[in-house]
Amino acid sequence: MEQTDIEELIAEELLGNTLTEEERRQLEAWLEADPAHAEWYARIREARFSTFRYETYSHIDSYKAYEHFLKKTRRTSWLKRYARTVAACLIPIFLIGGALWVNHYYKPVPKPVTAVVPGGTRAVLETAAGESIMLDSDMLSRQPSISLANASVSTSARGIRLQPDTTVRYAVSSMGQNTLRTAENGEFFITLEDGTVVHLNYNTTLRNPEHFSSKERMVFLEGEAYFEVAKDADRPFKVMTADMIIRQYGTSFNVNTYSKRFTEVVLVEGSIGVLKEGEEYTMKPSERLRLDKATSELSVQTVDVEPYIAWHNGRFIFDNESLGDIMETLSHWYDVDVVFDSPELRNLHFTGNMDRYGNLSSILKPISQTAELRIVLKNRTIYIYQ
Repeated sequence: MEQTDIEELIAEELLGNTLTEEERRQLEAWLEADPAHAEWYARIREARFSTFRYETYSHIDSYKAYEHFLKKTRRTSWLKRYARTVAACLIPIFLIGGALWVNHYYKPVPKPVTAVVPGGTRAVLETAAGESIMLDSDMLSRQPSISLANASVSTSARGIRLQPDTTVRYAVSSMGQNTLRTAENGEFFITLEDGTVVHLNYNTTLRNPEHFSSKERMVFLEGEAYFEVAKDADRPFKVMTADMIIRQYGTSFNVNTYSKRFTEVVLVEGSIGVLKEGEEYTMKPSERLRLDKATSELSVQTVDVEPYIAWHNGRFIFDNESLGDIMETLSHWYDVDVVFDSPELRNLHFTGNMDRYGNLSSILKPISQTAELRIVLKNRTIYIYQ
């Protein structure tokens, strides 16, 4: 539909005339085609229904004026054609000019839009004693240490380190659990009392005892985390998820439970065993173990570990990944919404390597160019069109 046709439809509606079903469908299709259309239309309607505009134009009957114009020009047919042309041209001019004039005096108060920035150091520590401590980069930079009931905590720019209580060698039955939760678009580093370093990705929960026992070091994970386990031959380190237990003595690996379909464990170095229903599966470096949550089936495959641990190294590496999964990751990390013009677009695949702490537009641009898509970022929402 041409722009002049749309302008005439909008003019008809704002002048109080009922659109036909076909005209209404055409107008709605035009509004849905581009967020900018809907925004412009909303501004026009706001101007139309403002008190001043109503009082100014309520006495104007455009059709009577048009008929009067025709009566004055009935002497020649060319004047009739001229009148129709003038009227058609004046409708959009009158509409847009009037709206701009009203907006000059009735400027809407702009709604503040929070800048889109990448995720950062954000988490909440809930201690066994019932304390709840908000942890972010600003707080950590101001406060070099935190005092807890059974431990002291030193801080760094990106996380905390639990300092063991030297008066308590191992945990006793009365010891409680600490819970660390990262924000929806946060990440966090924690060094446990044994020296194990855990890097938590966004929307992740880690539970650990105030003190490890004399037989094992057990933590619970929900979400995604990268582990660098301190060696202790006498006490294996165990990570429990909702589906399995991962056991190791000193190694580096990544655990991801985000997906509703499967849990993944990727071994970077060392050796680990995955316990599932009484059986243990031993993994070697560069292997990925995947557990199907629906069937409980396990599969092991040799992979390039870099895409799986890229987030830990400050990168996004997408290896032929679906656009739906990519946007799921970006929506969390940048705290934005995503709207696909059609469901089929979710199944497109993309490969790329980007800075995880970079501007969102610098990530969307190569995706748009490679997949030949129109991607618009507006008011914290990503719109994706074919």
